[in-house]
Amino acid sequence: MSYRLIVRPEVDADLLEAEAWYEQQEEGLGREFLRDARDTIDNLSANPLIYQVRSRRHQVRWAFPHRFPYRIIFRVIGDTVVIYARLLIMEFACQRE
Repeated sequence: MSYRLIVRPEVDADLLEAEAWYEQQEEGLGREFLRDARDTIDNLSANPLIYQVRSRRHQVRWAFPHRFPYRIIFRVIGDTVVIYARLLIMEFACQRE
């Protein structure tokens, strides 16, 4: 079974902002981050149920890109994966404040 993905607009905005931050740290790192995060999101359509439920009440699950300390927060609703929470990285969040 293949799940349909819905990515909320604020998720894309956060990814692009994080890409810019990583690119400032090291040339090419922003593109690498974006590729890794988007690959992780795309792979959720294959089998999102392999990820542990982190909140029983809200049925929230987390996925992590391979290289970067980022958390992708999503829910499975029927045959749809909804990526609805903003993605934050600790170092990046500290720099934004």
